[in-house]
Amino acid sequence: MRSAIRIILLLVLALTQAALAVPDRDARGDSIENFTALQSKIKVTLPQRNFVEGERIPLNYSIFNTGKEVVRLFPAGDYRYSFQIIIKDEDDRLLAPIEDPDFHDPILKRRNTIVNLVGDENKEIILHKNESFSKTIYLDELYSFHPGHKYFVTGYFYPNYTEDKKSFLRSENTSSFLFQKAKRDRNYTPLAQNIGETGKITPEETIFLFLGSEMKKNWESHFKWIDFSEYILNYDRFSGMYVESPVSDRDSVVEEFKEYLTTAPSGNLKYFKVLNVDYPSKNDARVQVYVERMQGRFKTRYEYSYSMKKNEGDHFGFWQIKNLLVKVKK
Repeated sequence: MRSAIRIILLLVLALTQAALAVPDRDARGDSIENFTALQSKIKVTLPQRNFVEGERIPLNYSIFNTGKEVVRLFPAGDYRYSFQIIIKDEDDRLLAPIEDPDFHDPILKRRNTIVNLVGDENKEIILHKNESFSKTIYLDELYSFHPGHKYFVTGYFYPNYTEDKKSFLRSENTSSFLFQKAKRDRNYTPLAQNIGETGKITPEETIFLFLGSEMKKNWESHFKWIDFSEYILNYDRFSGMYVESPVSDRDSVVEEFKEYLTTAPSGNLKYFKVLNVDYPSKNDARVQVYVERMQGRFKTRYEYSYSMKKNEGDHFGFWQIKNLLVKVKK
C-alpha cells in the first residue's frame, strides 16, 4: 500500500513539473509573461534647450522595447498616474505641479480591450521587438515655471499603476531646459511709445497684445483693445442689463462685466496662434485665432473669430474688438 501511494505521489510530482516546464502562452502561442522590467527603456526629450513665457513646452515621453519578447503596458485612465514626472531646479528643489492627480476610484479595474498604439487614452499597449510608444506631455499645462531658472526633468513610468503602484521604471536620462522671460515684455513699452514712428498697429498685432495681456493678467492693457459698447452685447448675462440701463448707469455695468472677464470663465489661456486676417472693408477686419484654455486639468481647444473696427477718431488708427464668435474644436 505504501509503495502504491509513493508511486502516485511521484507521478503527481512528475506531472506538476512537466506542466510548469511549459511556459504560459496565449491563443497565438506567444509567451504572456510581462518582460517590461527586463526589456523596457524610458527616455524623456525636449525639442529645444530654451523656452520663454507663454511658449509651449512639449515633453516627448518614450518607452522602448529593447528585447525579443512582447511587452504589455496598461496605462491608467489619467495619464499622469502612469507617465509621472519629477522636475527640479538648479538648486535641487522639487517643483510641485499646479494640481496633483486625484484618485477617483482606487479599485478601478483596467479593461482588457487592446488598443495598440492608437489614441491618447490607451487601455493596453503592446510593444513587439524594437517597437516604441511615445506620448507628448505639455509641461506648461502642469507646472508654473519661473523665468531665469534652469529645470531638470526625469520620467518615472508605471506600467500598470492601477493594479501595481510600487513598480516603476526610471528614465535613462534627465532632460533640462532654461526658462526665460518673454522678450515682448521688454519691448512692449517702446512699441506703445514709438507707434507714431514705426507705423500703425495691425489687427494681427492688436490680437497679440490683447491675448498676450490676458495671459499675463494685465487687465488694464487687455481692456483697452475692446469696444465695450458692442463687445458686451455678445454676453447674454450682461447684454440685456446694458441695453435696458440708463446711459448714466452703463459704466457700472461695464465695470461689472470687466470684473467677470478677469475670472477667466472659459478657463485660463495657455496658448494662441493667429490663423488668418481678412479685411471686409478699409476700416473693418476679421481675425481667426486658434486658442487653448485650461479649466482645472481639462484642456479645451477653440477657434475664435474677432470682428474689429478701426477707431477713426484716433490719430494712430488703433483697432478695437467689437465682436467675438467662438467655435469649440474637437
